[in-house]
This record gives sequence, C-alpha cells and structure tokens, in this order.
Amino acid sequence: MLKERLGVDDKDIKILTFFMKDPFISQNEIAEKLKLSQPSINARIQKLKTKGVLNFDTGMSFSKTNLFLSRVDFTATNPNSTLEFLRKCAFFVNGFVISGKNNVSVFFINESLQKADEIINEYLRTNATISDINVSFVVSATNDFLFKIDLETIATDKCYKLNSCAECKKVGGNDKRKELLHMEHRDNFV
Repeated sequence: MLKERLGVDDKDIKILTFFMKDPFISQNEIAEKLKLSQPSINARIQKLKTKGVLNFDTGMSFSKTNLFLSRVDFTATNPNSTLEFLRKCAFFVNGFVISGKNNVSVFFINESLQKADEIINEYLRTNATISDINVSFVVSATNDFLFKIDLETIATDKCYKLNSCAECKKVGGNDKRKELLHMEHRDNFV
C-alpha cells in the first residue's frame, strides 16, 4: 500500500494533501483542521521533509509563461552520459531514462519553435550515438507544471538567438559533442 511504501500515516497524508492544495497553508491552519497542536504539526512536517515526501519547490509555471515545451524521446547508446551532457543546456527542463521503444525522454522550454528545432538539430540529430528521435510539443497541462531553467545564462550568453547553439560555451558546442561521442563509444566497449 502507498502509505507503507512512503512510511506515512493518515495524518501525514492529510498534511501532504493540504500542502498540495495550498502550498502557503499555515501550520496553525493545519493544526486546527486536524485538531493537533502546532508543534506536533511542525514535527510531522519536518519528518516528511527529511524523508523527501514533502518538498517545496519554486519555478516558472508552463501554463503562464507563453513558452514552448518540447518533449523529445530518443534512443541513446549511453543514456546517462547523454542526459549529463544535455542538462548543461540553459533550456533543458528535465530528462528521464525510460523503458519502452526509446530509452530517453527530455523536455526543453523555448520562446520559439525555431529555437527548439535548433537545439534538437544541434545536439541530438548530429549525434551518432542517438537514434529514433521523436519530437512532440506540449499544448496544455492538466496540473500546473513548474520548471526551472538557467535564466542567467540565457540572458548573459544570448542563448535565445537563433544559431547560437553551435558556439555555446556552457554546453561546449561541437567540441563537447565530439567528446561525448568518444566517451559513449568507449563506455560501450568497456
């Protein structure tokens, strides 16, 4: 059962539910609703945080930014090193090693479809260790989807300009891609 797997009880579930509905709810409000003292609510919250079951995160809301969110699924010979490489891109939102037809799924956020296409062409389509690339764009989200991107890099390195990926110093442009190719081929033969 979920409660046992998470190591929580019914009161913890209620606390988690309150925070998921309203992340700004006060401990006093929760204490009143559960008829417990504020210090016991605080102790439970601290326990949930320590376990990693309760997290407070900040980010930008996809549905309110008017940006394009692309999901790219592909097959990589070494998914973990590919994700490590891609996570350096300022537009990278998240990546997953997955099962199924492809073994990697990544999300990028962009202000234009052209920039999304540039990132995919520059970092994925030119990489010989990546195949079967499938691109989709998220049209809407049922729940609020928060994401974090490297806004400082985008602003200072002018990443948003078209044709800037090849010269990107953070990801490393063509030299880093060649290094990644070499590492992945080496890892496959070890």
